[in-house]
Amino acid sequence: MIEGTARKQPDPAPARRACARLVPFGAALTAAHYVPSAVVLGQWGPFCTLFGELCRWQGPRASTRVALTFDDGPDPEGTPRVLDALDELGLRATFFVLGERVRAHPDLVEEIARRGHQLATHGDEHARHLARSPLWVRRDLARARDAMALLGHAPRWYRPAYGQPSGSTLAVARAMGLRTVLWSAWGREWVAPGPGEVAARVARRLRPGAIVLLHDSDRFGPWGMWRRALGALPLVAAELRRRRLTSVTMDELVP
Repeated sequence: MIEGTARKQPDPAPARRACARLVPFGAALTAAHYVPSAVVLGQWGPFCTLFGELCRWQGPRASTRVALTFDDGPDPEGTPRVLDALDELGLRATFFVLGERVRAHPDLVEEIARRGHQLATHGDEHARHLARSPLWVRRDLARARDAMALLGHAPRWYRPAYGQPSGSTLAVARAMGLRTVLWSAWGREWVAPGPGEVAARVARRLRPGAIVLLHDSDRFGPWGMWRRALGALPLVAAELRRRRLTSVTMDELVP
């Protein structure tokens, strides 16, 4: 440097502008991943689907149909008892089965189908998605789909564990040809003290097009969940008759 000449300092403005552009981009990515987990709140809203039908929580309201759905099976204790009760009550349902449980109990998967109910997927592992990458989600869904394919079944509907899809969950499921669905009514068997409270919770949100969440297993919740759901089924069936609603499969509710 020549004596008496000041060194020219770099202009910080371009760097600041670049950072300013990156901040909203990063925020958008974060929102895309985490915000969809809040779509479970759609059960209290006026809409049936998330934009572009990335996720559904209710069927058409201009109908007399509802969908009863059961998560977390197949379970060697709960699933047969639930199937027997559905037969006795003349109800049809959709079972969201886990890939790991399908591999453990293929006979129960076949029994669900044999009795005229629909099979859908609940993923392979019962794991939360918010900390999972798109690659993990894709592998999980691929394993679940493969487990059902070995038995000759190809699910069309998918419900993520805990009803908490991330942005990655919705995007990967769509890319794999699966329709993501949550629910508009639930029994909350993990906190309900008995079948009566389970049925009452369902009845409060039971309306045309409702998608009802229940469980045929307590493997991922407190002991007795499926027993409370089982005990609630006659009460739910009576409420359906009173309101002149018919229980159908997901494909019948939303073709």
